[in-house]
Amino acid sequence: MTTASPPRPAIRIAHLNHWYGEGDLRRLVLRDLSLSVERGKTTFLMGPSGCGKTTLLTLVGALRSVMDGSVQVLGRELSGADETALVETRRRAGFIFQHHNLHRSLTVLQNVRMGLEVKGEAGKRDAIDRCLEVLSAVGLADHVHKYQDQISGGQKQRAAVARALVGKPELLLADEPTAALDSKTGREVIELVQRLAAERGMTVLMVTHDNRILDIADRIVEIEDGRILSEAPPKADAIPHPERLPTVWTRV
Repeated sequence: MTTASPPRPAIRIAHLNHWYGEGDLRRLVLRDLSLSVERGKTTFLMGPSGCGKTTLLTLVGALRSVMDGSVQVLGRELSGADETALVETRRRAGFIFQHHNLHRSLTVLQNVRMGLEVKGEAGKRDAIDRCLEVLSAVGLADHVHKYQDQISGGQKQRAAVARALVGKPELLLADEPTAALDSKTGREVIELVQRLAAERGMTVLMVTHDNRILDIADRIVEIEDGRILSEAPPKADAIPHPERLPTVWTRV
């Protein structure tokens, strides 16, 4: 009897180095970093400001080029990839940013439809239905024709979530999505993201400083000075202390 091989991880990073500047101004922000992210799981990246979290997220999202090392995303090697390959990878991912980045001149529905524009699917016959479906899923069915100045901060971030999900991405990347929200609203948004990701089988990689949402993650990875710190898992029945997280915590 043949044993099925385990599924390949959604993200596999090996010996990644990344820097800004040249010569005497060169600053290394990621140092020999290796990381594997399981498909269908929610992983949080945590660490102090400037430690390389957002840089890592943008490399995984093919928003910048890999300088040194290997970054495999959804089975595609991004190191040395041409622009066509990078665009194809971006189209398989959804992005949520710290600020909602909604277009002020567009309605909620029109903003969400922009998520289909980048995939070249906004002109499809079912485009509006797809937008309305995801807006209903995030609780904005009654706000589709409103502009951003007519909705709350939490609703704006929900619209940003809908825009990221409307293209049915395999990978969801989020950079500090609760930073501008109060604790209750921030938790509601992340619980929504986690629930929809689980329903759709998406992999979530999220940068956050928010200690109030740690229990939502399947795994927490701590980065400092461009490196993943030595693993220090907590006891199986313990949640990490919010003031000092272990490097890698996996919920069981």
